Amino acid sequence: MRKSTPSQKGFSLIELLIVVAIIGVIAAIAVPYLEQARQATKSASAVTSLRTINSAQASYRSTNGRYGTLAELGTAKLIADQSLVSGEKSGYTFDIPTSTALNYEAVADPVLDPSNAYQHYYIDATAIIRVEVGAAATIASPPVD
Repeated sequence: MRKSTPSQKGFSLIELLIVVAIIGVIAAIAVPYLEQARQATKSASAVTSLRTINSAQASYRSTNGRYGTLAELGTAKLIADQSLVSGEKSGYTFDIPTSTALNYEAVADPVLDPSNAYQHYYIDATAIIRVEVGAAATIASPPVD
């Protein structure tokens, strides 16, 4: 009498290819949403940083009679986040190009591909944060929702 051969354990090549194909489809769907979520997080951080700059500017002006630069706000310990004081945080660069006794302007521009579909932000002494997609935000840009 012949002994029956035991069935082999494991997966066939076809089964493995089907699993790889399913994982590929799921990854193709998920990756764009992951990038959108990352950009949304960076944008939220930029808005929060501009609010921090606005609060620091109000405090600085009340004690010094004028608005300050990022370095001056950091030196006065009104901004504790050293990455914000240095001008770059969460994928955005921050700058205060105009600072006088009566007004200041602060901008947040994305580090990666600033000319693409990323959001640019602007704030001044009115404390209204403005946004522009794909170009530098200005006082004429629409306010953040």
